[in-house]
Amino acid sequence: MYERVFNMTTIKFCVPTTFESSFLERINGLNEKYRDTGSRVYEIYGSFKFSILGTGWPATILPHVDEDRFAQHVEEAHAYGIRFAYTLNPVCMGLAEYMEEGRAALNDLLRKLLEFKVDTLIIAIPYLIEYVAKNFPQFEINASSLCYIDSLNRALIYESLGATRLTLSEDLNKSFKLLKLIREKCKAKLEIIANNGCLLRCPFRTYHNTITAHVSQCPIDDPIGFTYKPYPFMRCTLKRLSDHKEILKAPWIRPEDIKYYAQIGIDYIKIAGRGLPADDLLKLIEAYLAGRYDGDIYALIDNSYIHFCWNMFDLSEEPLPLLRISIDNRSLDGWYEYFIKNDPPCIIGCGDCNYCGEIAKRVVKTDLEIEKKYIERIKRMIDKITSIKPPIVIRQTEEGRVVTYI
Repeated sequence: MYERVFNMTTIKFCVPTTFESSFLERINGLNEKYRDTGSRVYEIYGSFKFSILGTGWPATILPHVDEDRFAQHVEEAHAYGIRFAYTLNPVCMGLAEYMEEGRAALNDLLRKLLEFKVDTLIIAIPYLIEYVAKNFPQFEINASSLCYIDSLNRALIYESLGATRLTLSEDLNKSFKLLKLIREKCKAKLEIIANNGCLLRCPFRTYHNTITAHVSQCPIDDPIGFTYKPYPFMRCTLKRLSDHKEILKAPWIRPEDIKYYAQIGIDYIKIAGRGLPADDLLKLIEAYLAGRYDGDIYALIDNSYIHFCWNMFDLSEEPLPLLRISIDNRSLDGWYEYFIKNDPPCIIGCGDCNYCGEIAKRVVKTDLEIEKKYIERIKRMIDKITSIKPPIVIRQTEEGRVVTYI
């Protein structure tokens, strides 16, 4: 599946960690294997599962790591010449950052991360960027993708607050003219995310990220998985299943097309996937390090729809057959040149352009009958969760929160 692509423009990859020593060993092995390409895993990132402050990913699926293991993992990463970034990037802390208890927890965490020799903080809240830059200047600050930096103005403002690295909104990935402008005007290092299969300019993203922030701030007993697959997730997935054009419009980038971003001065490529098993994550990372992947590229990018093979609101329903949506990566050779040469207004809207729609008709393969059943199931779930009596309730307990099926 992998073919070594030599003389690829040097670029640094930032990838999630599983907090396993064996994972770092395998990352180091990949760096050695692809040394001749000039590209390498430069940084790993992660966080504690829960904290009063939270993070940008649902704790439901994050690996558990205690302080001793965390400190050891950072030390092991440094021994391999790999930096560590802590994801302090919830979009909402419930005002904890202004409360006595929350401020104390924040300062304790920051001092602890300095003690652990964490290199970078990934932060989404503007106030927190300025606070850390002023009071904890030892950290490099990376403005999270959850800052939604989708314009030059936003990039310059986050830079002025103290961010020395900007993770741009994935929605910019195909807007090369704007990317070049931001590169020209910003001193900060620039990073983009390569493998986000979400809707382009997803209208559900803000709500989804807010739910995620709060899910990571308090232990949650969630046997049905609603906190990982909430309403925004249902809606986003339904749209992609119902219109395959959205699969091609989504802001993911093939490994072969990373070179175009290196050529315009993008410094870092981030691979998303916190919570993925190590084997799946390493397969994904290797594809991007190699700069080429032969096989079903969509299997690497997105399989969110499989979470709806069963109905978490009606446990009596039979599981659906496994749905597979696939795209032969070789069928997409050359498709990115359209965006580079024409700079279509993807960030604004498609208008009369149906380039992605035409490509989708040709390359997206699926079982339409099974897919129809998934669409119908998700619609039923949305109908239930938006009813006057939703099928679940989240209760606060002394130990945390509990998701209960009614």
